[in-house]
Amino acid sequence: MKKFLIIAGATFILLSGCATKEYVKEQTDPIYQKLEKIEKQLENMNKEISSLQKEIKTVDSKVDSVQWTAKEALKKSEEAVKESQAAVMQAQDAAKKAQAAAETSKKAFELQQKK
Repeated sequence: MKKFLIIAGATFILLSGCATKEYVKEQTDPIYQKLEKIEKQLENMNKEISSLQKEIKTVDSKVDSVQWTAKEALKKSEEAVKESQAAVMQAQDAAKKAQAAAETSKKAFELQQKK
C-alpha cells in the first residue's frame, strides 16, 4: 500500500507539473503565427529592396547617359563660341577694311571733284 501511495503521488506530481501537448500548442501557436507574419514581411521587404536596387541601377544608367550628353553639348557649345568669336574677328577686320576702302574712295572722290 505504501508503494501504491508513493507511485500514485509521484504520478500525480508528474501529471500536474507536465504540460500537455494541447497546452504547449496553445502557447506556441501565436508565436509561430507572428513569426510567419514577420517572415512574410521580410520576404516582401527583400523583394521591394531588390526591385529598388534594379530601379536605382536604371536611374544610374540614365544619369550617366544624361551626363555624357551634357558633356558633349558643352563641348559643342564651346566650339560654337570659338567659331563665333573667330567670325566676329573676321567681321571686325572686314569692317576695318571696308572703312579704309570707304575713306580711300572718299579721298579719291574729293580729288576728282577738285579737278
